[in-house]
Amino acid sequence: MLISYFIYILRSMLTILGNILKKVLRPPDYVLFILHGAYPDLRQPQEGFLQKRLKPRVKSLQELENELRTAAKSPRVKGIILQVGNLALTLSQLQSLAQMIKALQNSGKEVIAWATSYNTQSYFLAAAADRILLQEGGIVYTLGFANRQLYMKNTLDWCGIELDVVQISPYKSAMEQFIRSDMSEEAREMIDWLMDSHYQQFVLNVARGRKLDEKAVQTLIGQTPLFGEKAVNAGAVDDIVNAENLPAFLGSEEKPARLASWDECGRTFPRLLPPPPGKYIALLRVQGNIVDGKSQRPPARPPLPIPFLFDDQTGDLSFVTQARQVLRDKKARAVLLYIDSRGGSAAASEAMTASLQKIAAKKPLVAMMGSVAGSGGYYVATPASHIVAQPATITGSIGVIAAKIVNSHLLERLLLNRETIRRGQKELFASPEEPFTAEEREKTWDFINYIYGLFIKRVADSRKMNTADVDLVGRGKVWTGEQALENGLVDELGGLETALAKLRNMAKLPQNTPLLEIPVPRRETAPLPTTTGWIDYALDNLARIHDNRALMAGPLYFHQAFERETSYPF
Repeated sequence: MLISYFIYILRSMLTILGNILKKVLRPPDYVLFILHGAYPDLRQPQEGFLQKRLKPRVKSLQELENELRTAAKSPRVKGIILQVGNLALTLSQLQSLAQMIKALQNSGKEVIAWATSYNTQSYFLAAAADRILLQEGGIVYTLGFANRQLYMKNTLDWCGIELDVVQISPYKSAMEQFIRSDMSEEAREMIDWLMDSHYQQFVLNVARGRKLDEKAVQTLIGQTPLFGEKAVNAGAVDDIVNAENLPAFLGSEEKPARLASWDECGRTFPRLLPPPPGKYIALLRVQGNIVDGKSQRPPARPPLPIPFLFDDQTGDLSFVTQARQVLRDKKARAVLLYIDSRGGSAAASEAMTASLQKIAAKKPLVAMMGSVAGSGGYYVATPASHIVAQPATITGSIGVIAAKIVNSHLLERLLLNRETIRRGQKELFASPEEPFTAEEREKTWDFINYIYGLFIKRVADSRKMNTADVDLVGRGKVWTGEQALENGLVDELGGLETALAKLRNMAKLPQNTPLLEIPVPRRETAPLPTTTGWIDYALDNLARIHDNRALMAGPLYFHQAFERETSYPF
């Protein structure tokens, strides 16, 4: 500990000295940030040897926010220019960026958006700025939302493949694209209320930013696409100006404004003092598919997105080990649970939830939802005492589905013959040779109904609701974060800073308390004992084994999973 404080004092002195020297440097009038492509919500975790070489590092929204905040602290910087390109961000991530723009404006900085063209994503962001500028010859494309689903039942039938599905209700529509040739009424109803919410959020964001009423925004949307003076006259943009003319536009021909990109001038701004050693806020991630086993991250991603095959995976074995480490570490005074997951294994979700309940009993735990917290992704949030989501975050569904692929007709068409020798009447329960029998379907239904009952109990206990009310907003229904707040499934709308502010308040931590990610330990750990003495600990374990004898017969040869919201995304 003494060495840690010595290093902290040395780093602080060097930072202070560096900041003094930087005061003689003249910062630009406007700092330019180029926004293009995808940005993860949080700083990327430590990469392995292969990942570092195959996958380029991507800046996160968390890091971008730190850069914007640093630039805004300079009193000599007049404003920030956001050069907006083709963004690959969800609506909830765009809302996080819009909140960053609001913080810049509150600090007294002018925020200017400039682009060669605007689409729905980039215009949502630009609308939060003080001024919107468009390049000469640029265009504001058609604004709005569309959702298109692809149904594959007829194709699978032609191939000789079918999917046998048992779902808790028709709203649990994860597999609908594979078992239907058109959209069910329940799925259509959900997509309607999700799109209504997202569209209304878009309209309100533009109305606030452009200082228009909702009817005027609706008229503006109806007029797109717009270009040139038509875009200015319609109020879509404020001026037409090329990038090379920005210095004179923001200053004058005689005294043009000084512009510099963050890459050019970022090192000239004073740095924040390093956080003191000791207490910190621990970060636990649930990202990608929730799976049984260990967490994995693909070394690289294909140029075209392939759902599930190249997604991150959060495994219960890895996550539980991380959670136990946080529970043991007295320096970890509070825990931020970040969730960006469509769901996955029910068993893994329950194991992770149980480990989080242990943490929640000892330390403040806040869940922050990213773009989606679906099914198992919402399940693991239930131990948190406070849940934060963006208005557009896909929340839920609270529901369960089970399915197996049946490929016997495909094998027949390929002239393949398969013979099986088995022991045990139920050994082929999950076999792809035949659909579920009536008895198997009944048992499958009993199983998912049992899991669903456990799910709604977890939610009811967490949200201080009765199970009947949880069931009303459950049954596989998917909500936006805004709707989830109305339904009692989240506590507050916001992003990372909202969640951290709540944690600091709950744990009575200073503003500069660092957020540190918990790496996956190399060795696995056992649960902490519930008693202090080793004899009591052994007796407690014997009692637990006695109580759970029925569970020791071995796992079911059957894979049950929560819905994985895919395209809209469910």
